Amino acid sequence: MSASATAPPSGISLVQKIGWILSLAIPAFILLTVGGEGLSREMIIFMAITSWAVVCWATEILPPPLVGIILPIFYFAAKIAPASIALAKPFATVIPWAVIGALMIGLMAQKTGLAKRIVLKCMVMTGSTYPGLFFAMFISGLILTPLVPSATAKCAIMLALGVGACDALNLEKGSREATAVVFAAFLSVCGPRFGILTASLENLTITRLMATVTGETVGYADFAMHNFIPAIIYSGLSICLVLFMVRGKGKLNKDELLRQYREMGSLTRDEYIAGFLAVFAVALAATSKYHGLPGMHLFVAISAVAFIPKINILNQKDFNSLAFPIIFFVAGSLAIGFVAGHVGIGKWLSVHMLPLAQSMDSVFGLSTLSYAFGVCFNFILTPLAAQALMTVPLSELAVSMHVQPYPVIYSFLYGTDQYLFAYEFALLLFFCSTGHLQLRHAMKLLAIRMVFCPVFLGLIAVPYWSLLGIV
Repeated sequence: MSASATAPPSGISLVQKIGWILSLAIPAFILLTVGGEGLSREMIIFMAITSWAVVCWATEILPPPLVGIILPIFYFAAKIAPASIALAKPFATVIPWAVIGALMIGLMAQKTGLAKRIVLKCMVMTGSTYPGLFFAMFISGLILTPLVPSATAKCAIMLALGVGACDALNLEKGSREATAVVFAAFLSVCGPRFGILTASLENLTITRLMATVTGETVGYADFAMHNFIPAIIYSGLSICLVLFMVRGKGKLNKDELLRQYREMGSLTRDEYIAGFLAVFAVALAATSKYHGLPGMHLFVAISAVAFIPKINILNQKDFNSLAFPIIFFVAGSLAIGFVAGHVGIGKWLSVHMLPLAQSMDSVFGLSTLSYAFGVCFNFILTPLAAQALMTVPLSELAVSMHVQPYPVIYSFLYGTDQYLFAYEFALLLFFCSTGHLQLRHAMKLLAIRMVFCPVFLGLIAVPYWSLLGIV
């Protein structure tokens, strides 16, 4: 046997060592010390098991999808929820199926070059200034949001274009200017995602969990009506903040971007087909309440057209390259919300939050409180886990105060989009990975956005929701 075959595994990092210790110590501490105040045995076990998952996700001692697989099994094995809730219910929602379709549509747009063409076209059409470049990224993000439902695919496209823009403009990696360009690319993806139901797993999660309280499902068109305009304004204001990083920097030389666009040539047959399938899938989902078909489930079926021999945009190798494990991460996160509701955590939290919420004598006050919860929870949980845990209790809190839960949950959603550190949001970590975006340059802008987002909610979002009659 060779030496390499018998070599011991490489050492683990300090963070992982701490993670393994905390993954055992925190659940044990909860089981041994937490009790009283209306907490049942099932609630305490739920908190212990969930804390294990959160530590595993935060420290990455286990692959996140693997944790998503194990977590519902632990809930079921501990007998705090039946299999129909802990194991089956996450997959009974539309979310896993919409994720598969979104991944396939995103792969089509990326493989054919359609997404890259859209972004490059937007860039070369704007003026040769930083505001023009950022505006191009903003428009690109708006176009890609419905056409490329996969957040990962959109990020891969925009990061590549952002880094390409830095190289074309000869911006030093890690400089304020390079950070501004890549940060604008990041915001162009993340801001508009709150406007389209299928553009974010978070949107799908909160609407499905909120429906367990209200009994009313928020469809594709309804969600767009509720959130598309506020999301555009939120995204635009966020990108405007980036202009402060490049004040007085003057003109840009975008000849390289123009050269890349010209090299792509005319639209190909595959790009036309990919664009048609993406638009058709979005239109089908947006009009599902009129034709009665499960439009978001049909994302997968529409994407399958790309495999037909005469079309042949995607093949078996492409299908195998899809990041299917993310579905189990999503299912595990959803299980947190469903099991929390089953054991009564939602009602327990809403009762304990009620005195504080009652001091807020307006929908804006309650929305601001919900936003603050989102900001705080995002420091210790992933956005998806925070939404899975808090959507039900916040919805029940709103209902108990005779307030529609929509503005409360949507405000919480914006709260989970506030971060200062890369660990809080995987997509931000992804954009930091190339070294072009140095977080120390962007942290001040992120802090400003965090502080002033309640102003956006109070002056724009809540009045808009009130105008729609969902307040």
